[in-house]
Amino acid sequence: MRFILSEYITLLKEDGELDTLITDLLVGMKITPISIPQRGRQHGVDIAAVGIDPDDGKKKMFLFVVKQKNLTRSNWDSGVNSVRQSLNEVIDVYIRTMLDKRYKKLPIKIIVATNGEIMQSVLINWKNYVDEHTKKKRSYEFWGTGELAGKLDKYLSNEKLFPAEYQSYLRKTLAFLDLPDYNYTHFYQLIEEILNKPEKQKQKILKRLRLVRLCTGIIFKWSEDINNLRPALIASERSLLLTWDWISKHKHTEKNYVKAEFYTLFQLKRKIGVLYFNKTVNHYQTQHSLYRYGRNRIEYSLNTWEELGLISIIGLGEIQEWNFYAQLNNKENVDIYSKSAINISNALVSFIFNNPPLNYPEYDEHSIEISLALQLLCQTGNSKWALKWMNNVTVGFYNSYKTHKFFPLFRTNFDKLVDIHNGDDLSEVDSTMILPIIAEYALLINDDQLYQDVRTLINDTFPKVNLQLWFATEDTEECFCRTNYSAQKGKLKHSITLYENMKDYEKEIIEEIDLFIKEVTFEVYKTGFNFLPHLASRHFRAQPFPAFWRLPIKRSYELNQNK
Repeated sequence: MRFILSEYITLLKEDGELDTLITDLLVGMKITPISIPQRGRQHGVDIAAVGIDPDDGKKKMFLFVVKQKNLTRSNWDSGVNSVRQSLNEVIDVYIRTMLDKRYKKLPIKIIVATNGEIMQSVLINWKNYVDEHTKKKRSYEFWGTGELAGKLDKYLSNEKLFPAEYQSYLRKTLAFLDLPDYNYTHFYQLIEEILNKPEKQKQKILKRLRLVRLCTGIIFKWSEDINNLRPALIASERSLLLTWDWISKHKHTEKNYVKAEFYTLFQLKRKIGVLYFNKTVNHYQTQHSLYRYGRNRIEYSLNTWEELGLISIIGLGEIQEWNFYAQLNNKENVDIYSKSAINISNALVSFIFNNPPLNYPEYDEHSIEISLALQLLCQTGNSKWALKWMNNVTVGFYNSYKTHKFFPLFRTNFDKLVDIHNGDDLSEVDSTMILPIIAEYALLINDDQLYQDVRTLINDTFPKVNLQLWFATEDTEECFCRTNYSAQKGKLKHSITLYENMKDYEKEIIEEIDLFIKEVTFEVYKTGFNFLPHLASRHFRAQPFPAFWRLPIKRSYELNQNK
């Protein structure tokens, strides 16, 4: 947390930002400011305050000289605005003529505060000045970025770290964060507000990006304090997605400092995910492990599907790191992150087979979790378990319908789901995206038996069901990181036919690649950040991008053709 604070502080301007933050810090330290920061001549003193010094418990007068950036030889003693000149003016003018008589008997502590540090080249100058001018009732301190970050973390409430226009959103977020049904709307509004306009200057771009990371870091810290990492996990998803949307929309993706900052935010999101996994992994080894977290069988089922998506995203994040280091030919880190992804994938296998509801989708939108989980399993050498699970899901479709006349709801509606399970309503066997996806993964794994089982299920049990798949269009790129993109953009292929010969269906997929797979032109694919479409699909409840399984099918087909 202090590291994130330090990075944020370095971007603050001297006037109106850094000095305002220091004023708020003093209030948090129960030191009362008696003069507020203002423009114009201040005789060296930017902030004057009185209160108890936490270092020794004595009441003192605090006089702050606020400067920006590092203390160097060039700004130490060159010109009327140099640090030394300001310090001299504090002694010669402010203390002699400006200081109220009520405070002149108090010990005085003069503090140089900057959003940088003292450079080695001027350290001796600072020390000599302090030694020469320190008196019995006058002392000096330097508050650089590290000292400020430590004090802010210790004394200042989280919302006070931000400009006033953001404080209300953060305050409300933290107030509601530990409520089980909180939808994080205030946090989402906060991130939207921070990223609500374009910036062209590097400093301003970085400031907005780091504010987002600071917000996410605060939610992370708060989540740790209440011993519940799920809010941080969800909040970090929205932070990452909206940040990509902003930098992509304003054409910052080619700027190296932007890429570095975005990667740091991804690392924070990844860290939260790994900590969440480490905290919950033991539950995945236990049968019906999530049953006690729901009030009934329906909630147990929905909870398992949500957890499936969260675990899958965490594992896919490790694969993203794995791929990054593979591009850099960094074998050591490739080994680290590949093992991490495999460990998460193995835990996912245990979770799936220890929680039977994962064989029985409640909503057709559980195609999202199915696709995410299959991606993780297939990329980490767990295809045989993926195949076994898909077989179970296929059988689950049959058993649910034959025993309870239940078919996954094509439109997500909790009330209707409850009514159907209670026998007060009937399932509509209308459309499905889950079954075509399973059939296409059967192609990817090259298992004709599963493909034929899906065909038989459809032909014998659901002959009138409409098989559908969603495909992205070029304009999907403009919104996929900020909304439910599949509900607003893209094309729907419907009335899909699964041919008797699996290879005939494979040929149709190959022919459709150029026609339907447009997401490969998106900036996110060009930069290698394939993790984001997965994250957007889970977070916004949008259909998965078919490129993730259709392109590997094409590569496998072409490889076989060349043999």
